[in-house]
Amino acid sequence: MKQNSKLDYPFSKRPPDGGTIEVTPNIFWLRMPLPIALNHINLWLLEGDEGWTIIDSGMATKESKTIWNNIFTKSLKKKPVEEILITHMHLDHSGLAGWLANKWDIEPHFTEKEFLETVKINNGMNDDQQRIYLDYYKKCGYDEEAQLHFIERNKYRQSLVTNLESSFQELDDQQTVKLSNGLWQIIIAQGHSPSHACLFSEENNVFICGDVLLPRITPNVSVNPAYPDGNPLKDWLDSLENIKQKIPDDVLVLPSHGYPYKGAHLRIETILKNHHDKLNKIYENIDEPKTVVELFSVLFESQINKHNIILAVGETMSHLNYLVAESKLSKSIDKNGLYSFSRT
Repeated sequence: MKQNSKLDYPFSKRPPDGGTIEVTPNIFWLRMPLPIALNHINLWLLEGDEGWTIIDSGMATKESKTIWNNIFTKSLKKKPVEEILITHMHLDHSGLAGWLANKWDIEPHFTEKEFLETVKINNGMNDDQQRIYLDYYKKCGYDEEAQLHFIERNKYRQSLVTNLESSFQELDDQQTVKLSNGLWQIIIAQGHSPSHACLFSEENNVFICGDVLLPRITPNVSVNPAYPDGNPLKDWLDSLENIKQKIPDDVLVLPSHGYPYKGAHLRIETILKNHHDKLNKIYENIDEPKTVVELFSVLFESQINKHNIILAVGETMSHLNYLVAESKLSKSIDKNGLYSFSRT
């Protein structure tokens, strides 16, 4: 089959906030507003003969809860929610998982790592964890304003997630799960988050990808401050190559942000090229030792400030650590206590 030369968008209109569109028989697109710069998330409702499956939850806001209650009252055709599946731990996906699970008395589906990370966010950071994170960010170039914003951000994040019970239904790579009437293969992607679950229905030729194959933006790949020498970008690139082998190019991709589309292999190749181009740009610009902050202008066109520096640091460090692991760069601490990178 010939690969698409550009992405094909079957839908010219999106649902209104809180509304739904049936994208293929028994699969509905729910657009949920978010109180952040990325102002929406696409959630998915799978209809079965006896009930429904919810894929991802939205953030724990009053508006989101109101929308869900309206869906339950008006859109479920008097059938219950049977299953809840959370693709990964980011709050737009997991924030209301506990609330939904309690409401319907269901153990939600998670991969183990994503469940544990969601619980960590709910519990908040203790003083030792906060010190570890702040020490890392100082070495990456955080000034005092950015450090204070990080502390405030963590407190705010706790308000956007609801309590999870200790039990969940564990998802594993290549597992087949029955959700409502359909069978879905779980495909795990690492790098954007620890163990992100994607879902492929061979019968319907549908791929629910979470944040993995977004049509217009590339998901953030960040180094975890608890593992400052980690190499999440390698995990991410390997995951994309694996997904390309598992799904056909003409699959209908249902992303968490943006419009559904076809052209999965082209999108994977574009994302891979984007990262390799970034790696080349970084290497070419390290003609002398550089800090993380000094490389922002190489990777980002937008101004980096206290609000987006956490993403900028994470993305920059993931590319730097990749080059260190490839023995192209060396990593040290300079006289100012900052991470410094040089060609080997």
